[in-house]
Amino acid sequence: MTKQIKYFSWYAKSRQAFINCRGVDEHDYYDEWSGKFKTFKSKQWTDLKGFPCYNFWDLDAEHPRTAVNYSVRKAEAV
Repeated sequence: MTKQIKYFSWYAKSRQAFINCRGVDEHDYYDEWSGKFKTFKSKQWTDLKGFPCYNFWDLDAEHPRTAVNYSVRKAEAV
């Protein structure tokens, strides 16, 4: 199965900085609490202020991340 890597960019108010990272919509990972492999699936929604939100798997940090008022572009497939 090939995964489409995407580049996400957004401004984080909490850090007063722009964040750029690579992410995917689906990712298999090992859950240490249950001792089983699980599949993360991304979600998209609009928050109460009308900003688009995208929850995805950050490949560099190896955990889920949520971008608000983001821009995304496709990269390469792996």
